[in-house]
Amino acid sequence: MSGPRLSIIPARAATDRSLKPRDLQVLCVLGRHTDELGWCTRSQVKMADEMGCARSTVFEAIERLVKAGYLERHVEETLSGRDAAHWYRVILDPVHHNLAALKPADETADSAAEIPCRPVGTPAGISAPPAGPEPAPPAGPGPAPINDTSLTTPLNAEKERGREDDQKAVERWVKKTHPGWPSYISDSVPKAVSAAYALTAAERETAADRMAEYVASAKVGGRTVICTFAVYLAEKRWEKLPPKVEVAGRADDYAPPFGPVWMGWVMAAVIGGPENAGGATQAERWPKVDALYRLAHRGTGYRFSERWHALKGLMVAVPVGTPQWIEWRDHFARQGWPWLPDPGRVAYFPAGGPAGLEAFEQAVRGNHDAGGREAAE
Repeated sequence: MSGPRLSIIPARAATDRSLKPRDLQVLCVLGRHTDELGWCTRSQVKMADEMGCARSTVFEAIERLVKAGYLERHVEETLSGRDAAHWYRVILDPVHHNLAALKPADETADSAAEIPCRPVGTPAGISAPPAGPEPAPPAGPGPAPINDTSLTTPLNAEKERGREDDQKAVERWVKKTHPGWPSYISDSVPKAVSAAYALTAAERETAADRMAEYVASAKVGGRTVICTFAVYLAEKRWEKLPPKVEVAGRADDYAPPFGPVWMGWVMAAVIGGPENAGGATQAERWPKVDALYRLAHRGTGYRFSERWHALKGLMVAVPVGTPQWIEWRDHFARQGWPWLPDPGRVAYFPAGGPAGLEAFEQAVRGNHDAGGREAAE
């Protein structure tokens, strides 16, 4: 047999019914590698290989052991987003349940019965195992370790509880935010949690707020593969974006991209014909529409005058990829109109499809107070 012969873990874990068998097995594996202070660093991949299970099983067991108070975890972070083995401490003694009952160290016990001691020898009827051939290791220069529950002070216990609460808050934030990332299905959740834990609460809020803007910017730049969520967080990539455009004016003036008001203006603009018929490209022929599209790439809408908001009742939602969506795309191509940037899931178009555009045109003309096409304010 090679490797460590013993595993040092808290005895109470053996009878803790809240633990699963895999939890106890993970605790034993970590207990084989701890130093004199109970710390060790161990890769979850290596532990999974030792135990013959999936890495996710090890990760879930560690989460339960941390929550149950058997493990303390220190997350190791790398800027590249790659895995790094974390540090773990096997907690042998829990926080004392009644600190008031402890006596000062210099107080003399009233009787020998009150003096704490460790039982020696072996239980009755059980012979001691034979000694091995190897000599006992030399004693170190320091005093022998003492399993004294009073060493876990209330201050340290409060700090540990604070770290656990912070980590749970980060895990909840990742669970809420991560699904919006393009590579969510193939991303590593532990990496994302580790990267998010290294950020402040304000940085996490900014990261979530500018996430869609970063993805849109990367697509505009020609990228076909977006980085993982962990890399986005670890490298704070939102900081590379230009300053966020604040929407001015009244809140009810603003319309998000691809919504009924936004698309109502786009449809009126393309139906009215190009602003610069001599332009070589669609962007040159419809410069205002192109400017609106470029804002939409960044997830930014625009402010429109009241008459455009009044037309939103004529618009209906058309999900991407449906027959109605394909019909509108083909109609834009036949008319030579600039087609939309990627809207995600849905965009609004005039009710009745391309065949019903005449009613939409009449509504636009009837609601126009100047007799011609009006641009967005």
